[in-house]
Amino acid sequence: MTPLATVLIPAWNEGTVIGRTLTGLQAGLARGRLRIVVIANACTDDTAAAARRAAPDAVVLETPVAGKCHAMNLGLSHAVPGRPVVCLDADLEVTAAGVLALVSALADGPALAACGRMNVDASAASAPVRAWVRGWRMNPYFARGKFGGLFALSPAGVDRVFPLPALTADDEFIRRAFAPSEVAFVPACGFVAHAPRSLRALVQTRRRSLRGARAVTALGRAAPAGERPRAMLRAALFRPARWPDVVVFAGVMIWVRLLLATERNAAPRWERDLTNRIPAPSES
Repeated sequence: MTPLATVLIPAWNEGTVIGRTLTGLQAGLARGRLRIVVIANACTDDTAAAARRAAPDAVVLETPVAGKCHAMNLGLSHAVPGRPVVCLDADLEVTAAGVLALVSALADGPALAACGRMNVDASAASAPVRAWVRGWRMNPYFARGKFGGLFALSPAGVDRVFPLPALTADDEFIRRAFAPSEVAFVPACGFVAHAPRSLRALVQTRRRSLRGARAVTALGRAAPAGERPRAMLRAALFRPARWPDVVVFAGVMIWVRLLLATERNAAPRWERDLTNRIPAPSES
């Protein structure tokens, strides 16, 4: 049986979470239905071994070269020819049914890409982070799904964006390669992202995200219309209960911009949330 699609999972020091991601992905999945390719890049932990334990049938690649884009390019060389490619971050949770719904959306219509509905688990986060998440969710672009962390590309979509350049904002680079009319939103595909537990971790990840988005903009790829702060404020105008959350969101983002404005080292950095890669107090 030829797999319906390839799932690329780049992973850098994800030994504590990769098993959870792969276990959820394989639940109820018939053997051979999807080709799963994990690319452990420059890992100094047991990411590759943990992936092999959790998914014995997966292709697990190891490379000493750091970088998510390099990992994705390497993984693509092991993809099923002529089939869609699903890109999945190693710390997200999604079921096989959700992934197959993305793939089906590409087969049933003219879309070149497909994205699902992101649910943010902020149960372990601090109160300011939870408020920030609620404010963030006011952004109107969530109505079209969350193109980031998990998305599927048709063969033509793959040809449009690969090979990926060396960027820290690979998801944003890919998202901006498609017009909104070329992206299918698949509500049946729900996936879970875990919010940073601390305000410091949130600021670090948002700084990386904004820095990367600016790099993509510098390449001539502007963000789609309707995603500016003004649209978010309009959405919150008639929801007074959410005003405090929007204030927290705005305060964090202003602080992130100030930090970026004072950066002296322009070299790319990969700032990620480490708080969700250690057990919560209730889990230890």
